[in-house]
Amino acid sequence: MAYCVCVCVCAGLLSQQSSCSRHGGVCVSPVLVTQRRNNSTSPKIKVDFDQKRGVALMRMQSPPVNSLSLDFLTEFCTATEKLEMDKSCRGLIITSSKTKAFSAGLDLKEMYRKSPEHYREFYKAVQEMWLKLYSSNMITIAAINGSSPAGGCLMSIACDYRIMADNPHYNIGLNEAQLGIVAPFWVRDTMKNTVGHRNAEISLKLGLLYNPSEALKIGLVDQLVPEDEIVTTAIQTMTKWLAIPDHARHNIKSMMRKPTIDKLKSNREADIQEFLSFITKDSIQKSLGFYLEMLKWKKE
Repeated sequence: MAYCVCVCVCAGLLSQQSSCSRHGGVCVSPVLVTQRRNNSTSPKIKVDFDQKRGVALMRMQSPPVNSLSLDFLTEFCTATEKLEMDKSCRGLIITSSKTKAFSAGLDLKEMYRKSPEHYREFYKAVQEMWLKLYSSNMITIAAINGSSPAGGCLMSIACDYRIMADNPHYNIGLNEAQLGIVAPFWVRDTMKNTVGHRNAEISLKLGLLYNPSEALKIGLVDQLVPEDEIVTTAIQTMTKWLAIPDHARHNIKSMMRKPTIDKLKSNREADIQEFLSFITKDSIQKSLGFYLEMLKWKKE
C-alpha cells in the first residue's frame, strides 16, 4: 500500500460530509472524515432476520454518517459472522438507517495518537470487513441509499449486487488518489473485478466519484431505483438470486473471487506493516492533529 505525506493525510478510504458544488446538494466529498465517537451503548448495526425467506436486512445506524470506526467494524464483522454461521440465512441486504449517507469511510480519530497495537487492530478490522463480505457464502446486496465514497464504496463493491438510490446528490467511488493515496492491492483488484480494468484504472488514477447514473454506466452499481423503493427492490432482487442452487452459486463466486482473497490472506501481515509504518510517522500524526483541530474550529 502506498501513501503520501501532506496536510490532507489519511490511511485510505476516507471522506467527509460536506456541500457538493458538482451536484448542488449535500453529499460526501473527497476529503477526510471524522466523527465523534458515540459514547452511548446504542448498537451501530441493526439486523432483522426473516427466517421464512432466509434473508437478513442489516441497517447501519452509526451517526452521523456511518463512519467505519473500530467499534463499528467490530460490530459489523460480528453480526456478519453470526449470520454466516446460521445455515438458514442465505441472503444479506445491507443499507443505512441514516439519510444521505450509506457510509462515508474510515473514522479519522482511530488513526490519531493511538498505540501501534490499536492501529494494527483497526486496520486488521478493515481487512476483516472486506474478507467477510467478499468471501461470504450468503448472497449479499448493497442497498445504497446515500453517498458511498471510499470505504463505503469498498463495502458496496464487496457485495454481489448493488442497487443505488437514483438521487443526483449522491455519489460513489474510490477517491483516494485525490488525497495523494494509493489504495491497497486488494481494493484495486476489487474495483477492477467490478468495473473492468480500464474503468478501474481511470477511476483510481483520478480518484473519481460518480453520481448514480454515471456509476450505472460503468457497472459500479447494477440498478437505480427511487429512494423509497430501494429496500423493496433489494428484497425482490434477492428472490431471483435465491432461485439459483446454492452449491452452483457458491462455487462460481469462490472461483471468481478466490485469487484476490488468497492474495490478501497470504500478504495480510505485510499489508498491515505498511499501514503501521505510514500511520506512526511523526509528520503524519502532526498532519492528522492539524486537520482535527481545523474540524474542531469549524464546529465551534
